Amino acid sequence: MQVALDRREALWLQRPVALFAYPVSALSKPLTQLKDRTLLTLSARATTHQRAAERKALGANVVAPNTKEAEESLEPVDLTKQYEHWRKLSSMLVNRNTLLPVAAAALVPFAIAGATRLP
Repeated sequence: MQVALDRREALWLQRPVALFAYPVSALSKPLTQLKDRTLLTLSARATTHQRAAERKALGANVVAPNTKEAEESLEPVDLTKQYEHWRKLSSMLVNRNTLLPVAAAALVPFAIAGATRLP
């Protein structure tokens, strides 16, 4: 059994993958924007919590005391897990890691058609 694909087989494999990947690529820009906004919001929230912890430990913020920020009471929340999760999120839905599942999904209709049509 030949394991390596020749050029024609590779081209036939690229077509259904491209048909699946191209429409999904339209989602990459909104996902990138969502990721950026979420990371910015999480960073700002973490900074506020760190400043509150500093204020609680020292009585005031060392660099820039802010009276408005001191009036707000914030419960301590650990945002590092959420931040790491969003930082690792890929905005490209079809990449090297997802190529095999996308190719398998693209080839399933051909496999079904081949199983029913071929002897």
